[in-house]
This record gives sequence, structure tokens and C-alpha cells, in this order.
Amino acid sequence: MAQNKNGPIIGLAIFILLSVVFAVGWYMTYSDNQTTSSALLAAQNKTQDLEATVKALNADLDTMKGLIGEGQNEDVGTGEAAAADTINGRVSAMLQELGGDGTDVPPSLISGVMKESAANYANTQSANDRQQLLALRTREYQQMVTSKDGEIVQIQDALTQAEEKLKTQEVNHSEELAQREATIDALSKEKSDLDRQLADVRVQSQRVIDGLNQDVAAKRQAIIDLRKRLVQQEDLTFARPDGLITSVDQSSELCYVDIGAADGLQTGVTFSVYSQENSGVGRNNTSEIKGKIEIVDILGPHRAEGRIVTQEPGLPIATDDPIYSPIFQTGQSLEVVIAGRVSVDGLNRQQLRRLVTAAGARIVSEVDDMGQFADGRGNPITREEAAARITSNTRFIVIADQGDQDSADGKVVELSRTIRQSTQVLKDKALNLGIHEIGLATFLEHIGYSRKQISWTPESQRPFPGKLVNGARSSEVNSSYGRRASGGAVSGLFYPDRRKRTESYGQTSGIYSEQ
Repeated sequence: MAQNKNGPIIGLAIFILLSVVFAVGWYMTYSDNQTTSSALLAAQNKTQDLEATVKALNADLDTMKGLIGEGQNEDVGTGEAAAADTINGRVSAMLQELGGDGTDVPPSLISGVMKESAANYANTQSANDRQQLLALRTREYQQMVTSKDGEIVQIQDALTQAEEKLKTQEVNHSEELAQREATIDALSKEKSDLDRQLADVRVQSQRVIDGLNQDVAAKRQAIIDLRKRLVQQEDLTFARPDGLITSVDQSSELCYVDIGAADGLQTGVTFSVYSQENSGVGRNNTSEIKGKIEIVDILGPHRAEGRIVTQEPGLPIATDDPIYSPIFQTGQSLEVVIAGRVSVDGLNRQQLRRLVTAAGARIVSEVDDMGQFADGRGNPITREEAAARITSNTRFIVIADQGDQDSADGKVVELSRTIRQSTQVLKDKALNLGIHEIGLATFLEHIGYSRKQISWTPESQRPFPGKLVNGARSSEVNSSYGRRASGGAVSGLFYPDRRKRTESYGQTSGIYSEQ
């Protein structure tokens, strides 16, 4: 019950409190309104004053714009960095141009106008001075022109006289020229006659020269053909034996010759041995060659030891048999030419070069296996150089394999044609020098070359070039071949098991002494 009695009291208290708060708020709001009204009235008064001032300044600004000639609606522009398109910017630039002193600060309008006026006055005075000077110079030039006119008249008179003199000289020159032209025409006619005569003489002379050249060529070819036929028919030779066999040791297969170190002989040189009753050494017909020897030791100035390489059965090498090699000559270094492919069993081009070099000779020019020109070491050279290397010191031109012109293979035929053409170049040069032409087989026969081994393969499509050692195969499987030598009497000279070299223990004659 007590609680119900306090409720109205609390509500009354809250009402009173709210009333007080509302009264205070209303008072404060009223006070602020009074202050704001007073301030607004004062501001309105000040605004009216400012508007009057601005109106007066705008009137002054319009007056100023009229004075400087700017439009009423143009922007004035303020500040130090006024825009260039404003009145302030344009006027400042104009004053700077008219009366500026080089700084960024423009002069005043009055000082700028005065400075420009002074400059205009100075320019006016300068123009007057220049006009007076121009008038003076004009008078001087007029006087000079008058003087030059007189000189021109004098020059014209002199030119007229010179022209008259020139006309006279031209007339005289024309007469002289006509005379000279007549003389030249006469000389030209005479020259034409002489040229025709000379041409006729040249034609006749050329005919005679051509006829003589043809006659010389025909006779040269006839001489070459006759010489070839003579060599083929009579097999003539101008070669001489290089030495003689002085003694022979058949049991040791050794012999001794009468040439040695003083003759330029070297070990390894091979010689053909001829019968004493021969018809000449170095011939194409090699039937009189009875054997071959190889020098194995130089014993003295005119003495050397040789190994018997081959000898004909029943015709052994004997004392006083002559020896010969086409690439050896006492005290001289001979030159040879090799033309064509070296296609000999057991011998290639490099080995042939060593054979020639070992004999003290040298190859000066070659036509190699491809028909190209080369020196004696296989280095390529030109056609002209290959022909120039053939001189009077060249002894032989050795004609090797010239290829197969009848082959079904076009490449082989073309290669053969190239080899033959290159060989003909060297043959022509050799014929002009009278150099002896010899085949490769004959050349090898003369230098005493013998095949060291037999090379054969089933793919070679040719017969086997030798006989098998010990004959055919055994009739029994795994049986021994045994000794297949003949059971008859065999000379000890040719017996396969003949003894090697032996030395005599007896006294040697002083004739054969190495000393």
C-alpha cells in the first residue's frame, strides 16, 4: 500500500524536473536568437557598404579599361604571375617590351611610354642620317657611272677595231685553211692508196706465211712420224752402258761393278744387265736383257757391290756384261716425266717415285690418275707450269696407262679422255725438244724393277698371275704337302736352297781388292 502512495509523488517530481529543463532550454534559445539577429543586421549593413565600394571600383576599372583600349568584359588578372590572356598580363608584357631593363619587373606605364617615345625619336634621327648618307652615296655612284660610261665607249671603240682586225685575219685564215685542206685531201688520197697497197702486201705476205707455216707443220709432223717409224722399225738408241760387271759370285748371288761413289751411285739403284754381244742398250726391245741387279753397297770411288735380283736360266750374269739404267747417268741428275695411271701389279705411283729418286733422278712433271697436272711430289700445278718444267735436261717421257676409251662406263671414258688430253700437252713439248718417249713397262724393265709380290683377288675378274707354291692341294685330308721339288738333278746355281753369301778365306787378287 505504501508503494502505491509514492508513485504520484515520483511522477510529480519528474514533471517538475522536465519543466525546469524545458524552461532553461527555451531561455537559452531565445538569448541566442537575439544575438544572431543583431549580428545579421550588422552584416547586412556592412554588405551594403562593400557593394557600394565595389560598384565604385568597377566604375573606376571600366574607366581604366577605356583608357588603355581594352574591352569592358576582358578579365583583368591579378597577382604577380597574371595569365598572358588577361589585361594585366598583356599590359605587363607590353611595358616590358617597350621599356624593360632586362629584369623580370616591368616598368610603369609612364616610364615605358617615355622610353619608347625616346627610342622612336632616336630611330627617326638615325633614319634621317641614313637618308642623307644614301643621297650622298647616290651622287657618288652617279659620278662613277658617268666615268664608267666614258670608259665603256673607249672599250667599244677598241672592240670594234679588234673585230675588224679579226675579220681580216679570218679571211686570211680561211684561205690558208682551204689550201691546207686541199693538201690534206691529196695526202689522204695518197695514204689511202698506200693503205690499199699495204693491205694487198699483207694479204699476200700472210698467204705466204700461212703456206710456210703449213709446210713447216707438215714437215715437222712428217719428221715426227718418220722418227717414230724409224724407232719402231729399227729400235735405235743413243744410250750407252752405265758400267760393266767386274766379277760375279754366283753362289752368294753377288756381283761387282766398276761405278761407285765418284759417279754419284747410291744404294738401292737397280740396273738391267745385257749380254756382251748386244745390239744396243736402252732399246724398246728388251729381249737382250739377261738379268737385273740391285746395288747394296758402295765400296769405293768406282766400285760397288750388287745383289743379283734375276737372271735368265742358262744365261747367267758374267764378267764384262754391260749394265744400264735409264735414270742413272754418271755425275748427272736426270729428269723424267710420268704421264698416265700407274697400274702395275705390286707397284703404285708413290713406289715409282721412290724408285726414281733412289736412282738419283727426279720426276719433274706428272699427269696423275685423274688426268691432272702435278709436280714430282704430287702437288697440283698448272698446265703451263707442267709444260715449262720439261727442258733439255729431261731424258724420258714415260707413257703410263691412258685409261679405257672403249669402256661402257661413261665416267671411265671421260677420265680416259682427260688423261689423254693432259698427256698430249706434255708429249707435244717433249717432241719439240726431241725427248725420247718410252712406255712404263719398258722403263721399268730398263731400271731393273721386278715385282716383289703378287696381288690377286677373285673380284679382279682376271686369271691368277702366278703359280702356287708347292703346286696343287694334297689328295688326302689334313695330309702334309711334303717336299714338292723335282726329283731330278738341279744346278746348284738355281737350287731353291742354295747357300747364302760366303766369304773366301783364300788370298784375293789385288785387281779386285776394295783398296
